[in-house]
Order: sequence, then C-alpha cells, then structure tokens
Amino acid sequence: MKIKVATVSMACEYRSPASVEDNLSYIENLLKDISNIKPDIIALPEIFPYVGLPIKARDVKDTDKIKRFMSDLARRYDTYLAGSTYDRKDEKIYNSILVFDRKGELIGKYDKIHPTEPEMEDGVFPGAKDQKPIDTEFGKIGCQICFDANWSSFWKYQVDNDAKLIIFSSAYPGGRMLNSIATLFNVFIVASTWGLKSGIIDKIGRWRVKTDRFSYWVWDKIELDTEIFHWDFQHDKPLKILERYGDKVRIESFEDEALFLVEPFTEDIRIEDLIKEFNLLTYRNYIARAEKNQDDRR
Repeated sequence: MKIKVATVSMACEYRSPASVEDNLSYIENLLKDISNIKPDIIALPEIFPYVGLPIKARDVKDTDKIKRFMSDLARRYDTYLAGSTYDRKDEKIYNSILVFDRKGELIGKYDKIHPTEPEMEDGVFPGAKDQKPIDTEFGKIGCQICFDANWSSFWKYQVDNDAKLIIFSSAYPGGRMLNSIATLFNVFIVASTWGLKSGIIDKIGRWRVKTDRFSYWVWDKIELDTEIFHWDFQHDKPLKILERYGDKVRIESFEDEALFLVEPFTEDIRIEDLIKEFNLLTYRNYIARAEKNQDDRR
C-alpha cells in the first residue's frame, strides 16, 4: 500500500517563538500548505506547542487545548496527525505522541518510555514499557520519542508487533542511530524534530527526503508493502522474480549489507504473495531462525 507521508520541522534555527500561540500558528500554517498534497499522515515534533519556551511540564494545565487543536487539523485536512505534547493522566503528566484519525478522533497514544533526567525533574513520568503500535487504515504505526532512540529493543518491540512505520517525534535529530535502527529492523522511520533534520528514512536506512533551510516540511509517497531479504541461500530468487514479473517489481541490491529489497510496483502484486510463491525468507526471519539454531546448539 502506497501512502503519502509528510513530516514537519520546528525550524528552531530560524524561529524565536514568544508563546504557545506562536507555535500553534506556525503548525497551522504549515499544515495548510501540506494539505495541497493530500497527505495520509503528518508527523509533528516533540512537545511542539512548547518548543523554544521556558515552560516546565508540571506547569502545563490545559492539555485538552492541544488535543482540540490537533483534532481540528486532522478533521479539517482529512489526514492522520501524530505529534508529541504533554498529557495528564491520573494526576501524572506524560510526554505523549497523540494520534488522530481523519475524523479528528483520538485513536491512540504513546507515552515516552525514556524521559531524560531533566524531564523527570520537571514532572514528566516514564510511560509503560509494553505499549503496542496503533491501528490505522493503512496498518499499524509505532511511536518513539527523542531519548527513546537510545534503547533499540523498544523499537524492535514495535516492529515485532507489526509496526510498518514508526513516528519519531523528537527534539534532537537522532542521527546515525535512526539509520541503523531502520536497517536492522526493516522499518520506515518518519522523523519530526525541532531543527532542520526532519525527514523520512526507508527500510534499508536511507534518507528519502529531509527538511532544510528552504523547506520546513517534506513529504514522500512510500510503499509499505516492501520487504528486505538477505542474500544467503537466496541468490537465484531475485532473477526468478524478474523473469516472472518483469518491471512490475523492483529489486535493489545492497552489497555491503548483503541485503536486497523487493518492492511491488502494481496493486495486484503483494509482497506476502511473492514470499510464498518464491519461498523467500525475510531478513528479520532469517536472523531469528539463525539465533534459534545458535541457542539450540549452545
């Protein structure tokens, strides 16, 4: 399934917001521009309403105001909208990614599992460790926030629970860690950050698009029905796929990683059908099988 994904930068290098309203107005104006491409989902940065402001989590009272703001934008532009803000629950405050559907309904949330020490001093509580991906019309999406980038096992948990795409709502860029995570777990990462490092990383760990000083938001049309395979024991299979389907399927090889990518180009071909037809073993399943055999032998 191909979906249009957009992601936003708060462009902190070029902006000096004076109030929450300044940040909300900035986001509202960007989404008006983004709406021209009719996106399926838009990602917003970490605690986007409070970026650049001397506001502590414990002092934030009206968390419902931001929910209403996000809900209205999602409904107005007929898109899924995901972004981080402060959220209160049972007298505790969390740094949470809220996900709204096209109707403006809150369909899921993710509470940051690994807040920084200063965050916790400011009143933020760590979220539960077993938070599952969120169901959408185009499959399950996972979430991670900023400092979470340092615990790769929790990204793996999202993918193990069928996330095909992970929203990374963050203050800092994450850098090479994101590329590595995308490659190891074969998952799209949509990074939305404070600075000009927002963008989309594909399943092999490459930046497809990235914001810059001329563009504070970017988008791409991505094929979620894409899979990564290891070359071990499968050298003959890509050619067989091409012989059968020709230009209806794209196959790309990555020598250094010993991996290859398979991406269907037409709606009538699904990756799961190709896997069955050619008895393909995905990279992640290959590593899991090898680990089991190693443990059994050990």
